[in-house]
Amino acid sequence: MRTKYILTVAAIVAVTKSGFAQYSADALKFSQFQTGSTSRIKAIGNAGTAIGGDLSNISGNPAGLGFFTKSELSITPEFNNLQAKSNYFAGTTTANQATSNNVNFNNASVVFYNRLNKPRGASKTEGWLSLNFGISYNRTNNFYANTAFGGNNTNNSIADYFKELADADPSTTYDNSIQNWGYNQYLIDSVGYNKRPVYRSNVAASASSPTNQLTNTTTVGGQTSFNFSMGANYSNQLYLGIGIAVTNLRYNTSNTFTETGYQFADGLNYTTQYQVDQITKGNGASITLGAIYKPVDALRLGFSFTTPTWYTIDDDYSESLTTQYKGSNKYSDGPADYPLSYSLRTPLKVSGGAAVFFQKFGFLSADIEYLDYSSIHVSNSSTTSDGYDNSNSGYNPSQDNSDIKKLYRSTVNAHLGGEARLSSAFALRAGYSIQGSPYVNTALQSNITTVSGGIGFRTGSYYVDATYANVTGSQNIYPYVVSATDSPYAHVDKTYNNVFLTLGMRF
Repeated sequence: MRTKYILTVAAIVAVTKSGFAQYSADALKFSQFQTGSTSRIKAIGNAGTAIGGDLSNISGNPAGLGFFTKSELSITPEFNNLQAKSNYFAGTTTANQATSNNVNFNNASVVFYNRLNKPRGASKTEGWLSLNFGISYNRTNNFYANTAFGGNNTNNSIADYFKELADADPSTTYDNSIQNWGYNQYLIDSVGYNKRPVYRSNVAASASSPTNQLTNTTTVGGQTSFNFSMGANYSNQLYLGIGIAVTNLRYNTSNTFTETGYQFADGLNYTTQYQVDQITKGNGASITLGAIYKPVDALRLGFSFTTPTWYTIDDDYSESLTTQYKGSNKYSDGPADYPLSYSLRTPLKVSGGAAVFFQKFGFLSADIEYLDYSSIHVSNSSTTSDGYDNSNSGYNPSQDNSDIKKLYRSTVNAHLGGEARLSSAFALRAGYSIQGSPYVNTALQSNITTVSGGIGFRTGSYYVDATYANVTGSQNIYPYVVSATDSPYAHVDKTYNNVFLTLGMRF
């Protein structure tokens, strides 16, 4: 199978500069999903591991279901605004901006309270008191984004990237590969006629003759989960739970890289466009175990363990290359389509938290999560003994798994939040969270921080919670990677402005 060349990569291969990864970048993207939650828990920075009695416990810590003494349901729509600002070559070109807005259905949950029967005369506050069941739908990742960056490149051209691919394996200039297309479209040439020719770029970028480059990327899709959980209450002191998540992912992206410059071999100006489209779908499952312990009424200690999510993923990737020479010929190759099915194992997650309650006046809560992204694993169930697919794809996951172990690391996520009860009806909430960078080279992506706040209103059996969350982070994106000179990259700052509204009732 041809290597999957993703033109815009978030630096996973920019570290090694030895060639492009195949599916390891996607594996990371699909492993960074969030736990589904209601507006209330989002407002306190998702610090919900030790908070029982919230519908978020269905997908978070299922032990919290044991706190319910009535059945309850809610729905949570959301509005997402993404603002992306990028500077090509670390700010040496004019800033590019792009925005994306979308409305999604974030969460729908229901818990059924089930009090356990006890023998006549037995204490109603000791032993197993209830076994409650919950079902929820959650949107755990949002891929909707528009990103644009570009400017003058005085160091190199995408033709230099094609040249390095050809030098690495000259035989591929005779197949239907991207370096073959670059050769056919006169962006690169062979030098010499020996058995292993050397290739050159026909574009020599310089201060007097730069290449002008522009990358536009549009992405849609997300990850969702259906959660089925149960939680039990023992003596109003120990709460245990278990949950199963059935997950789904959809990731569609369209990336267009355009370059204009001067091709010296024929003395012509050119415009070349490399188009990449990807459609990815997948399904997976995981299990969560949880516990909450109350040593005293004012203190709750929570713990949860979530297994890896085991995915089966179908990926359909296509690419094409077109070059137009001013006043001369136009050349087109592709689109070439490369479908593949593979398996993905995400990291397991361990969470611990504590919450301190101040009687009826509110609470403070803090959580810590641990994940090891270097444990992500990609596999192909139909490989032969030498590691290659025995059918028609020929995908070898060994390079991806090697990249994952070298380039990703373990990380800790922290969540902190609180709720203040202004009256029996109104509550104010605030929170902060930080998600650690998964990269060994943390310059490739910053920590992701979230500042959130919200308000809650309750009357009788009904309630409304509203939350605003501001999410910020940055990353370096490389349109291509070359070893001889500085690879071009854009520093992208992303800001999400998210609004959540939960409508709920007890019954």
